[in-house]
Amino acid sequence: MHTRIGGALIVFILLLGLAPAFRARQAQGKFAVFVTSREGEPGQFQVEPVAVIDGRGTFEEPDAPASFSERYYKQGAKYRLLYGGAEAGSVTIRAAAAGECAPSAARAAVSTSAKLGPDTMALATDALLKLRPRSSRRAPTAAERAGALRLAKSILKQNRVSAAALARTTALDLTATDLDGDGREELVGTYLVKTGPKVRDELFLVAAPQGGGYVAAFQKYERVNASEMMDGSAIGEVGKGGFLTEMFIDQFDADGDGVAEFFTAASSFEGTTYRAYRREGGAWRAVYEHYSYRCAY
Repeated sequence: MHTRIGGALIVFILLLGLAPAFRARQAQGKFAVFVTSREGEPGQFQVEPVAVIDGRGTFEEPDAPASFSERYYKQGAKYRLLYGGAEAGSVTIRAAAAGECAPSAARAAVSTSAKLGPDTMALATDALLKLRPRSSRRAPTAAERAGALRLAKSILKQNRVSAAALARTTALDLTATDLDGDGREELVGTYLVKTGPKVRDELFLVAAPQGGGYVAAFQKYERVNASEMMDGSAIGEVGKGGFLTEMFIDQFDADGDGVAEFFTAASSFEGTTYRAYRREGGAWRAVYEHYSYRCAY
């Protein structure tokens, strides 16, 4: 009897320790996550929903554009801007988009000290969750870039990219960011190689530091052929502005477990595909995908 009571007491204490975090997630209810990007002239921004997340960290599709706009895009509505997993300012809604193009988007004003350039995206949310105290997002050093490039080339070589083509490998938006809060920054970015007149190879890579170099914590390789595109003449545009290329948006610990989910975007001829990745069982995998229609090509 004494042993059973002791065991029950230990379990109770453990549950009590978890209770505040559990209650916080349950009290939060559902919240939205938006992508925030520069659109048009400097100072003009656009937000678009990526996902709705419930109190357990489960991803759900946003409501239909009209319903979503009614709920989230009232003029003056304000959301937390996330940059490097931490709060970095605010996003204020100006007006919901009108017309066929980007029906789920809204024009917004952004107040932040983060440098959001034409090709830099961030996240926004109405979540009440506790966020990281400091942002973890910066440009890599020259040594970090070189280390990640060596790893990328080795992966591309395994996918039968020739040595001559490897010399033309280009890094797109390589970012240093600590995804798991261990104090060591991963390098997240996309590598593009022109492997032929009508072929582009791309590699989305999360490079984790190990010893004096890097290992692939996550890799996703794809080959884009002009013959498979709606307009083969656009093969030279692959990679520009994220066209047909998966690009890093930012990170956000949406389920409060201490390891951030990271979000990506890949634009196509008629819209954008958003994905969320979560580390489960020690491996990163895509747990959510949402396609946002823009305009017919």
